[in-house]
Amino acid sequence: MFKNLFDLSAKRKGIEIFGFYLVYSILGAIAGGIICGFLITILYPDAKTFEDGAQFAIKYAPFMAILYGVIIAMAIISAKNIFNSFHAVLLTIIAVPLLYFCGASIGMIPVAFLTSFDCKNSTNRN
Repeated sequence: MFKNLFDLSAKRKGIEIFGFYLVYSILGAIAGGIICGFLITILYPDAKTFEDGAQFAIKYAPFMAILYGVIIAMAIISAKNIFNSFHAVLLTIIAVPLLYFCGASIGMIPVAFLTSFDCKNSTNRN
């Protein structure tokens, strides 16, 4: 399930895709929360209560989710060298509105499916 978790060029099947989704969604939520916390602290020092911080977090969280998801998707596409794959680009495009409206919990599903693609090395092109 968690085999080759940080090897983005590895081809995953079934439960391995779910493991990738689970770990990277949790990591994205933690990283996004920490980054949003720092941004709110720096940009809005007058936000003293939890409610004030939550209002600002609601504004910044969707953009953090999009940034995280697209960076991971582009890293997978780059590691697998599938820049010309229509399906890979389509999954990345589908992930953007899902990341914006649903966050990392739903938006990382298309990104996780990118890991099921075959790796196309430049040395195999003859």
